[in-house]
Amino acid sequence: MGKAQLIRMLQIIAAVVIVVLAVGLYRAKSDAARTQAHVRELQNEIEAREAALRELRAEIAERESPANVEQLAQDRLGVAPGSANATLPEGEIARRLPAPERAREPRS
Repeated sequence: MGKAQLIRMLQIIAAVVIVVLAVGLYRAKSDAARTQAHVRELQNEIEAREAALRELRAEIAERESPANVEQLAQDRLGVAPGSANATLPEGEIARRLPAPERAREPRS
């Protein structure tokens, strides 16, 4: 094998290596682009879910507000919030309420 043939063989091998590297680089870039698009899609989904969560938390805060609870109690139960005059003194509470029952111990 002469020097010219050896150089020609190395050139062919180098060309094949360059083609393989170029194809690998193209695939890596296309995979990276696909992954980046997927990440953007997931970020958009996260943002949408966080917005929905904020809306739900705001709705919970509204429904748990004392004004809403009072309004529901009046509308559905016919119960109005009591005034300070309607409260019982501590001694009166003990007299009006039954004594607490002892908890039963489980049988073995």
